[in-house]
Amino acid sequence: MQNFHSTLSRRDFMKGIGLAGAGFGAAAATAPVFRDLDEGASIAANTYKKNPWWVKERNYCDPTTPIDWDVWKAFDATHYDYIGGQYSEEYLAQIGVPSVLNESVAKRHERITSRLGKPGFSMQDWAFCQGAKNVTSSMCYNEFGQSRSMFLGDKKMMDEVMTPEQIGLSKYEGTPEYNALMLKSAIRFLGGTDIRCLPVDDKTKRVLNVGENQHPDQPYVWEDGISWPYETMTKRAIPTKDAHILVFSYNGSFDGTVRSPSWISNGVAFNQCLSGDSIQLYLQRFLKGLGYWLVGGDDFPGIASYPGAGALSGFGEIGRIGHAVGWDKWMRCTRLMVTNLPLPADNPIDFGVVSFCTTACKKCAEFCPVSAIKMDSEPSWELATDPSNPYLKPQNFNNPGRKTWYLNQAGCFSNWCLTDTFCGICMGECVFNKLADSSIHEVVKPVIANTTLLDGFFFNMDKAFGYGCLPEDQWEDWWTLGEKMPIHGI
Repeated sequence: MQNFHSTLSRRDFMKGIGLAGAGFGAAAATAPVFRDLDEGASIAANTYKKNPWWVKERNYCDPTTPIDWDVWKAFDATHYDYIGGQYSEEYLAQIGVPSVLNESVAKRHERITSRLGKPGFSMQDWAFCQGAKNVTSSMCYNEFGQSRSMFLGDKKMMDEVMTPEQIGLSKYEGTPEYNALMLKSAIRFLGGTDIRCLPVDDKTKRVLNVGENQHPDQPYVWEDGISWPYETMTKRAIPTKDAHILVFSYNGSFDGTVRSPSWISNGVAFNQCLSGDSIQLYLQRFLKGLGYWLVGGDDFPGIASYPGAGALSGFGEIGRIGHAVGWDKWMRCTRLMVTNLPLPADNPIDFGVVSFCTTACKKCAEFCPVSAIKMDSEPSWELATDPSNPYLKPQNFNNPGRKTWYLNQAGCFSNWCLTDTFCGICMGECVFNKLADSSIHEVVKPVIANTTLLDGFFFNMDKAFGYGCLPEDQWEDWWTLGEKMPIHGI
């Protein structure tokens, strides 16, 4: 194939939109010289971390979301559930939303069948949604017979792997940088996309949750004086000695996300969770074979704040949407694990997401059908509130100590129940949620990263070109994509 290089230069592009010269001079001065757009978009190879020139690296534990380290603590996810923990039964009855904890099978069947025939809610959509549900974590059992227990990996699968010591060998040794590249190669083969790393210290320990709602009586505990993690019926112990944090990412289906909210997008979300769980289980076996331990949790709510881990480690910035928005692809999931394999330390990044959400864009909030996303221009230290809901318990789903746009997840979850989906409209509508099929997107991103001058223009162009979720009459086209359907939907 011919090696194509576009002839439009950066300066020509800026001249074309009337900003060559003083308006962009300061930003342009910070960027390296390149001959054309393709060369400018290229990034270094043969390293585990490859950010382009316009992604700025910040200081350690200093993301674009300000953190009050005197306030921000580990989140207690043992009370984190869908609707039941946020609303009373009286209020649920008042707004007509069923409690996922108490709804009868007959009532659920009635609601499901009432949706059949609508776009995104056909029989094949329903079957896809059910068949794509995460089967991985539900098949994981620990030594006590508890299901959905991925902290040490599935016991039976882990017992099949011998350590180097068991076969008379010394454990693997490698430099932190090489180990990171090795893990990235493994993760990409297993279906993931990228990795970042953090040291374990007083700040990064807070990214881990106190515990999770699947096993609320078994909190995560950091322990000195132990060399291997273990779990009992009262705790899950992680060695502090030689510990490092591994964060990896994996993609979901763009084609499915832009068909939100539907049973199609639901199946995509289910399958995305499965991808993260399976990668984690493979990694736990891989690291044991090298002579190292690796612990983690399942997808929801998991062992940690996964968006927070993504922001601190340099995967992206926390935008208005509440997710870690990355610079290179559409919405990616991140997953945190802890290991004693030596790894390097990464820093947060800045490529203009928070400033874009502040100065120009409220698109996700505008499209949210239940107003769960804040419309405020500026982020805030205040937790999400809802004057119309006297039963709201924001401390059950928001962790104070960050200046951000706190999501009213109780309202968000209510829409999950009302639509029988995980919704996903906000992700489908996000301006940064784009495929890089057009070279113009690779020009827009560096401009956003270096100046806010054009943020409003780019926001309006996003609307003008009709980006975002597809109209309902195109949802069922999912089933006729055929050869156009990417492998694994990615």
